[in-house]
Amino acid sequence: MNWVARRSMKVAVGIATGVIILSAAPSSAASGIFDFPVDPASAPDVYRDIPGTDITFDAAAGEKSYLWSRNLTTSSLNALSAGDNIGLTFAIRCRYADGSRFTEGTEAGAYWAANLVPPSEKTLTPGLRWLFTAPDTGRYTCRLSVVAYSSIIKDGHEVTMRIPSGAELARLSTPTAARWTLPAQSSVSVPRGSTATTLGYSYTPAAAGEQITVVQDANLTTCILNSRICSGGTAAYKYTQAETWIEAQPQMPDGATCGGPIKGPSAQWNITDARHHQAATNTLKLTKSQLGGCTQIRTTLKVKNTEGNPVKIHAGLASEGVAATHGLAYTN
Repeated sequence: MNWVARRSMKVAVGIATGVIILSAAPSSAASGIFDFPVDPASAPDVYRDIPGTDITFDAAAGEKSYLWSRNLTTSSLNALSAGDNIGLTFAIRCRYADGSRFTEGTEAGAYWAANLVPPSEKTLTPGLRWLFTAPDTGRYTCRLSVVAYSSIIKDGHEVTMRIPSGAELARLSTPTAARWTLPAQSSVSVPRGSTATTLGYSYTPAAAGEQITVVQDANLTTCILNSRICSGGTAAYKYTQAETWIEAQPQMPDGATCGGPIKGPSAQWNITDARHHQAATNTLKLTKSQLGGCTQIRTTLKVKNTEGNPVKIHAGLASEGVAATHGLAYTN
């Protein structure tokens, strides 16, 4: 069972991978080689912090920091066969520097999840991005963490995963940024042949700067037959094929529009039963000159189910306050 499902029951560089190249040199920390065990699927979910990726900084109340992963990959040190799927959830997690957590319900990070599917797939390359907003004035520490689990971990069978050296959590102060998270009540399953419009937010670009960057990342799960987290799956399909993209509609504060929506690049996702879930990352870059005189954009995420079983869009915060489906935008 995947990490997202258990949480629910208990409570590529570029556009495809979601890595954004920024003009300013960010502060960051890099890890050495990190080996960690895969836990049984029945075990409690426990984050393992990736050593060397922690960043400690001072921030005033409301100060914003764009955080993203770089050079983050993982693979198994053990030979894996077909069916030996490894569930992996990576997260950006922030706390006060003394280790204390934020008030319950405060967003404290974001996660990226997918199953490693052998034997054809050897490596997973997560791409995490999130906007930290200091809940009050103080010192904070943010880091990269991972949860790994599999049903094959039993009867003395062990699997060890490795993250090569060089994994980084990068940080850049971004006062012009905004973030938004899909609330728990907005979780939805998208039937075959349908397109969901979700994660809507009206962003006003900063006066300074010409380029606008919009990020919309969704954690998706295929609804398998008899799934405990979403309905509608049948034995006729062993997958969901989905397409995701961002749309940005230039508009005025009163809702008046300037021309039609601006469509971002589309990404294709094949979420097989073995893959089970997939973090779908999306980025749109545009300039103020494309807004046609409007002062803001209404940005949404489109999730189209092109074939297969329904696909669930996860929402809200998983335990420890990490966001499932979330967005951010900034001007530079």
